[in-house]
Amino acid sequence: MTLAEGAAQVLQTLPEPALVLGTDARIGFANRAARARFGAGVETGADLAALGPDEQAADRLRLWLRRCSGSRTALPGALQLRGADGRVTRFRGFGAVMTPAGGETRARLLLRLVDREDDRFPLLGRKLDELNVEISRRRRAQLALEAAVRDRDVLLNELHHRVKNNIQMLVGMLGMSRRAAAWATDPQAVLAEASRRLAAVGTVHQMLYLGDNLRGVPGETFLQPVAGGVLASLGVPHGVSLLADPVEISNDAAVPLGLVLHELLVNAVKHGCPDGTSTDCIRISLRRLPEEMAELRVEDDGPGFTLDAATRTGATGLKLVLGLARQLNGELSVGPGAVGGTCVVLRFPAPADPPKE
Repeated sequence: MTLAEGAAQVLQTLPEPALVLGTDARIGFANRAARARFGAGVETGADLAALGPDEQAADRLRLWLRRCSGSRTALPGALQLRGADGRVTRFRGFGAVMTPAGGETRARLLLRLVDREDDRFPLLGRKLDELNVEISRRRRAQLALEAAVRDRDVLLNELHHRVKNNIQMLVGMLGMSRRAAAWATDPQAVLAEASRRLAAVGTVHQMLYLGDNLRGVPGETFLQPVAGGVLASLGVPHGVSLLADPVEISNDAAVPLGLVLHELLVNAVKHGCPDGTSTDCIRISLRRLPEEMAELRVEDDGPGFTLDAATRTGATGLKLVLGLARQLNGELSVGPGAVGGTCVVLRFPAPADPPKE
């Protein structure tokens, strides 16, 4: 089998019309698909340009074939040709030189025709578009996953530092309780108080490490678990009024603030409710203030006290609150409530939440 015969057999296997012709559009070979589509119009020696709908289409075809004669890579072009059924169809042609011109020999070109009405190519385009969308979606998901892994790594690094600091703080509180128990008439009550403080720290840690937000705890979900845990440990019903603005409590501020809330709520339960059996007289709020500040307010209907007087009596819980307020870079104040009683206010820095992406 000669090379030409082998090439002819290959062209016969193509599903689309394939022609070998010269730059004058005279046909030298047409495969079965071409003969089925154009009939006698593609017999050997026929003029392919004669299948055009008009002379302008024929001239454009010959001009494009001359351009193809200078390229061994397929050049695309738009053609209009009349089929054996007399219907004019728009084709997308791909033409390239097979044998360049030499001497008196014309160049031979290979022309493949693709029906532009064939829906295989629009379908392929749609599939490619869908694939690109899926690739973009997966890339975004990968970037989000990588960012989450980085956040988890940062959280893990901060965890070691925060746990170390919290353990040191707990050691200090236990030492303070041990000294208080040595002078107390009821050492068991002092130990029970220390146990409640440890439980409050545990509640805050659970919120920090089981929550979805790596930066801190939302204020509206911070008050309920801490206050509920304190009241449950004291064996009193949960009748406290809780109000919270959408302010975020950072990881570093959560444990000190939880202990402050614990101490103030214990004091309010013990001294702020006239009947001693209900906590309906206690009101707790967490508000956002201007200039990236926040305010924790615990108010009750008790007889009230002043900060100076309580400090002079050596109240252990109040000393702890003052130390925690300094740790938060905050300011503690005590005054009358809106309807009498006592109102303890802690103002502390609370940076605004970063914008969500």
